Amino acid sequence: MTGSEPSVVVCSLNDPAGTNIRERLIERYDFQETDEVFDGSPVYARDEFKIACSHKDIVFVEGLEEHFGSSNYYFISRHVAESGKPSLTCHITGNFGPNTFGGRPSEISTYSPSLLKNCFLELISLRDEIPEKYELTLEATHHGPTSMKSPLIFVELGSTTEQWADVDAAGFVAQALFKSLHAQRKFPNLAIGIGGTHYPEKFGKFILKESEFAIGPIIPKHALEYFNKRMLAEMVSKSTETISHVLIDKKGLGPHKEKVLSVLKVSSSSLKLITL
Repeated sequence: MTGSEPSVVVCSLNDPAGTNIRERLIERYDFQETDEVFDGSPVYARDEFKIACSHKDIVFVEGLEEHFGSSNYYFISRHVAESGKPSLTCHITGNFGPNTFGGRPSEISTYSPSLLKNCFLELISLRDEIPEKYELTLEATHHGPTSMKSPLIFVELGSTTEQWADVDAAGFVAQALFKSLHAQRKFPNLAIGIGGTHYPEKFGKFILKESEFAIGPIIPKHALEYFNKRMLAEMVSKSTETISHVLIDKKGLGPHKEKVLSVLKVSSSSLKLITL
């Protein structure tokens, strides 16, 4: 036993990237098939780590805690982007407005900033080995699931069918993921992010530079129409760790700048604001 926290890696059998990453985990890290079954498929295990599959699309997979209990959950998935740029990404899930792709409207999933940063750090640690064409990035918060009580993150391989089938790239994701399953690093300064694009480069660079900081949900500029006092409270309260800071991409607030700053001024007396 490793002494690490119980963790469940989750994929959809309908997702070629997720199953690619799953196969790399099983073959390279000695996960063994067990008698346990989830959604009609055998569960694989190594120590306190498990791998489970569902027949549902990954953003609609719910009910995991009813089967596995309280754990850290890592959803492995394909990444899709209009640019088609090869990418390895990780992010928190949630909907700031309508639930177009799973989860509930205006709900952020339970999350751990430390969980996300540990995974991102392990991806970055492989930068010299991963082909340069692959971008390693955080993503803004989006899609489901949102109703779980345990922290979860998405770890994705994309952005086209070519990358989804890339065995070497899936192997790098598996390596970073396996290392992050063991990572117990906790960070004293925990933040949410407001503003910027879907790929929040400023926030990613900040938490890599500032070793004591980790970040949870990030609401990008295109979703700021839904930002208000209630949504701020939702973003802060869903953390399993105490949020102490708000990171603000001030140039990335668009037409909602005054509203955002007003909400923060009125509602965030216990939070420290950092403008990037």
